[in-house]
Amino acid sequence: MGIATVNNNRICRLKGTPREIGFNHGRALKDVFEEYIYLYVEDGLQVLNLIDVEKLQCGALPWLRKLPLRFQEEIEGMSDGSGIPLERLAQWWFSESCLLKNCSAFVCEIDGKAWVGRNNDAWLPDLWGYTIIREVEGRLPTMTFGLQGDVFTATGVNKERLWLHANALPISDAPAPEKPHLDFYVFIPEALETCSTISDVENLLNTVDRIGGMNLFVVDGKTNEFVVFECTCSSYTRRDPSHGRIIATNHSCLTNERIGGKAPSASERRFDRIETLLEREFPSYLPDDLIRILTDKDVEQRREAENFWTVFANVACPSLGLTWHAYGGRPAASLGTWHKIDWPWYQ
Repeated sequence: MGIATVNNNRICRLKGTPREIGFNHGRALKDVFEEYIYLYVEDGLQVLNLIDVEKLQCGALPWLRKLPLRFQEEIEGMSDGSGIPLERLAQWWFSESCLLKNCSAFVCEIDGKAWVGRNNDAWLPDLWGYTIIREVEGRLPTMTFGLQGDVFTATGVNKERLWLHANALPISDAPAPEKPHLDFYVFIPEALETCSTISDVENLLNTVDRIGGMNLFVVDGKTNEFVVFECTCSSYTRRDPSHGRIIATNHSCLTNERIGGKAPSASERRFDRIETLLEREFPSYLPDDLIRILTDKDVEQRREAENFWTVFANVACPSLGLTWHAYGGRPAASLGTWHKIDWPWYQ
């Protein structure tokens, strides 16, 4: 039998086959899950006119049936455990494919160790701030951050100390029709569960196309190497660190040309501010100096009229097994609470 425990500090632990994990997770959330989904989809995204209701209703199940079998089985198990119809669960996760979020992040090498700073920006901040530790039979154990009941994620780390997160990147191409393709928030857990190194992730990028673009951060805590892959749907380019650091927001640093006299975009402004803060005083007091950058008013998102905020934030050093997770504030990095998350896999 699988194992599922949910404790008061929003950490959920899951172990078993995909179907067992889904069933036990759904059963653990049975009393709150339907209301939670309603608050996110109908009372949230639909009220804000962020999703096409007809597309959601018609596209969710076909989208589900194109997922890797491992994810289909977990969602089917979750439906059985929670009593929520499979189509309803599919609509919840499919709604994510209709959104283009803004996020900011950087990685710095400090005393020979790679440290990550990450703001996840989205709508409906009260619904975020959950950690899921998942051990799928035959796959690498993972720890991910996001919504309650998440199967998918844009931020996480695995037992091999490989950290991945993705920022949305506007693109104009499409996946190659002859290749499998995944939304980036599906790609991340697939990579975390199957990859141990940066090379493994690059091999997966060559095998699987994307639905949408992403700036993909990959940090290997075993070697303290780190890169950003700028990914379109059907291609990618590798960015290596410069002067011991790398920054990405929601534009391409490789193809984006700054035009003199033209005001920078919101993404460029956040990028420039992070760069300025890192150059002004390189972080040394940890994790506080990295948190200070994430809480800067020109880095965090604070769009109250749209209910769009930095909904959670992370600081992490995969090499040392250190992770902090902020949530619960509007915005989360500056007004939320920072929680230190214990490394789940000490031998």
